[in-house]
Amino acid sequence: MKKYFFFYRLAAGLAGLAGWPWFYWHLRSRRRGESFLPRLGLKLPMSAPPPGWPRLWLHGVSVGEILAAVPLVREIKALLPQAGLIISTGTETGQAVARRHFAPASALVCYFPLDLPWAVRRYLEYLRPHLYISLESEIWPNFLLAAHHRGIRLALLNARLSARSFARFRRYRKYIFDIINLFEIIAAGSAQDYDRLAALGLPRHKLHLTGNLKVDGLLSRVAELSQEGSEARRQGFAQASPRSSLQAALKLLPGRPVFLAASTHPGEEAMVLEAYKRLRGPYPTLLLILAPRHPERAQEIGALLQRRGLPYHHWHRLKSGEEGRTESVVLVDTIGDLLAFYGVATVAFVGGSLVPHGGQNILEAAAWGLAPLYGPHVHNFRWAQEILEEVAGGFLVPEVESLTTIARRLLDQPELRQAAGLRAREALLRHQGAARRQAEMVTELLARVSSDRRPWDS
Repeated sequence: MKKYFFFYRLAAGLAGLAGWPWFYWHLRSRRRGESFLPRLGLKLPMSAPPPGWPRLWLHGVSVGEILAAVPLVREIKALLPQAGLIISTGTETGQAVARRHFAPASALVCYFPLDLPWAVRRYLEYLRPHLYISLESEIWPNFLLAAHHRGIRLALLNARLSARSFARFRRYRKYIFDIINLFEIIAAGSAQDYDRLAALGLPRHKLHLTGNLKVDGLLSRVAELSQEGSEARRQGFAQASPRSSLQAALKLLPGRPVFLAASTHPGEEAMVLEAYKRLRGPYPTLLLILAPRHPERAQEIGALLQRRGLPYHHWHRLKSGEEGRTESVVLVDTIGDLLAFYGVATVAFVGGSLVPHGGQNILEAAAWGLAPLYGPHVHNFRWAQEILEEVAGGFLVPEVESLTTIARRLLDQPELRQAAGLRAREALLRHQGAARRQAEMVTELLARVSSDRRPWDS
């Protein structure tokens, strides 16, 4: 083991011993805590590892990665029907989504351990995977070294390397290269990511440009929701309890223009409310759906709405039928419903972009045929910005004034709005197929595993 690996292991172990009170406080401050013991390696999954060969462990840190994994898992299971599947997440919101999508398919859903030597060792020896798949940018040295030492095959799929991370990786290339090079296959999600990974000096035979899983995942989920919405329209919303979020939204928010502010972060809600106030002049019936990136901020945002004199509904109360809609503002305080709201939106702003956070997935709007509005800080989704702006399928709004102006223009001109939305969706459709390509790469990697070299097998 190289010296810097030794020092990393030592530093990680000391950080785990000294830093657990901070980790506990961090979770509790967000009204979380379920993941505390599992991620420290003090509580292993209650379910036994799934049977079957190969046993695949797929890890996505949070909601976006887990949703992107849905079509990938579907393609892998089609190619490897006997495979056992483990899905892990690093966040509790991601865990809830993973349980909903993968537990019914007999997958073991669990938390991913922090990169602490004892936690990594316990998880690997309990779950005993044959192949580990990391999604996007989850690179943990202790885990990868321990897995490699045990003969577990390693794949990095939907690989993403932002400009900021690339600059940091290049500066510390001497230390980073050996870790990333442990992956036997690396599938880049965009040409930009591919070029950055290649510039680090990684072997070309490991690098592949496959497209982004999030495109397949989005289109698949939107197709399912659209079908449910069509059924609801045919039935005239006669159901007392709509079966999906989209059906509920269609039933409760009919016949009026809708301004959706999606995945907002602290500091953005005030700007959105200012734009909404200005838009209410020419459009007094305009509805606002305000969906913060972290639903646990609902109380904080509710207080802001009260200070602005804007009565509102909590979405969970509308959805459950506890109250009927009478106000023009809906505050989303649930997980997993956001994508459905794009299906009822007239105009959509995507947050994390008016403040220096890095942006959220602007392609969710495009999948519904909406041209999204977003601020200048979208470096985490630069690839998405590029494919939309190539076809004039998205709108950059640097501040409140431009957010108001562009939203007003789209409300005033339905033909402009529909044409831009159509261009955005068609740009997205050209990037389908990543799930199948990456699943085939996984299958080819496993085909190279000879029977006498399978980890964990006697």
